[in-house]
Amino acid sequence: MGSNPLVSVVTPSFDQAQFLEETLRSVELQNYRPIHQIVIDGGSKDGSLKLLQAWEAQDHGSDYSFEWMSEPDRGHADALNKGFDRGRGEIVGWLNSDDVYFDINAIQRAASALAAHPEVDLVFGDVALISESSGLQMIWCFPEFKYERALRGYLFSQPTAFFRKSLIDRHRLEPTLKLAPDTALWLTMGRKAKFLHVGAIQAGDRDHGGRLTNVSRTALQQTHEQLVRACGAPMRVSSLAKFYDRLTKAYMRGRGLVYLGHLAQDKELPRKLAFPMWTDSFGSAARRQLMMRLGSRTDMGPHPARKEALKSARTAAD
Repeated sequence: MGSNPLVSVVTPSFDQAQFLEETLRSVELQNYRPIHQIVIDGGSKDGSLKLLQAWEAQDHGSDYSFEWMSEPDRGHADALNKGFDRGRGEIVGWLNSDDVYFDINAIQRAASALAAHPEVDLVFGDVALISESSGLQMIWCFPEFKYERALRGYLFSQPTAFFRKSLIDRHRLEPTLKLAPDTALWLTMGRKAKFLHVGAIQAGDRDHGGRLTNVSRTALQQTHEQLVRACGAPMRVSSLAKFYDRLTKAYMRGRGLVYLGHLAQDKELPRKLAFPMWTDSFGSAARRQLMMRLGSRTDMGPHPARKEALKSARTAAD
């Protein structure tokens, strides 16, 4: 693995100690080396700093380097720009502190795709929507990137993306943009850069009450609309485009069902995952795959191990 290019993973974080360790662990568990992991904390007060100090003190091996900083910033985009500036890798990933890489091959898959396609600047994949306790809700799939389709909302999930350092060095996030910085970045990059879908689930996108997409949904939608309009999105979408979009959405839902079938049959799945995913049943996940509206929330409750611990504690108390 000595000839592999260095991959830097940038994680902006603020008061998300409850998720942060799973995020860090999902990077450390990758079967790819070398990795340079960077956490830019915005001055957390919730125990994140103790967690980062403890993580830094651990021996992660010579091919895994870790650095972090904590100071007030101007928001999510500002923290990311600091992290991108610190990144030393030829390849860069952006993983928020409440998200995870899906399996232990995520970085290897992305690096291999970039190596096989030198004309490609960014690779992305499909994403598992997971609950606050890492329960599998559904698989969110994406078509190949086309700019005119991106202007109609067909982008991709940020934690699945890996891009060449040379690309992010040419583009920076607007620090004053408080919502949808990923949308702004992909639309700016996508005008000229080439993107490629790796054809696999690359990350887990965590749904919880504190995430911006839930707290500021209306403002987020308005910001997204403003961004795509600024990039040339038409005021009206043709009937043909709407019909094509409906077919695409149906196909993407179906592709998610195929993923779920493969996951249900994989006896080695727990060993391959980069985080402690669980599901109530793959049948329930399949129903959500067909019926769940993207953006809606599904409360799956605590992790089964946590449920069992609570049950045992109540039994002992009785």
